Amino acid sequence: MGISAITYERPGVQLLETADSFVRWVIREKRSSSPNTDWRAEKIKEFIDGHSAGDLLSIEEVCEELGLPTSVRQARRLFKTLVGVSFRKYARNKRLAFAARQLEATEEPVKVIALEIGYRRTAEFTRSFKELFRLSPLEFRRIWSRRECAA
Repeated sequence: MGISAITYERPGVQLLETADSFVRWVIREKRSSSPNTDWRAEKIKEFIDGHSAGDLLSIEEVCEELGLPTSVRQARRLFKTLVGVSFRKYARNKRLAFAARQLEATEEPVKVIALEIGYRRTAEFTRSFKELFRLSPLEFRRIWSRRECAA
């Protein structure tokens, strides 16, 4: 019964220079690496990426707008296969990423930013923001504005 030494390794910490790099790190995509990705899923993703953050889109509306020859159920499945998350979650994360950039770059009240991206209630926005970023909107603003002042 020999005693073995226990070593402790400190977890690596990645310093992120900007709020934008933090947002990209949190919302990293798990894109399918398959060369056989479906063009319809790509079109849906491009549409969301190019659309205003304030627009609440449903996959039905997007398919109709793009004139895609697919059922809603199939579109959901194809999109999740491509991106790794559901359509609804992807669209929500894009809206919250926009809000995070607004919190860093402007002094607009949280309530106004929440309304801009489609939340009717600030509490609902705060809950979603905290779920994704592990910080409340005010904590996020405080941290990133402090980093800007220090730079």
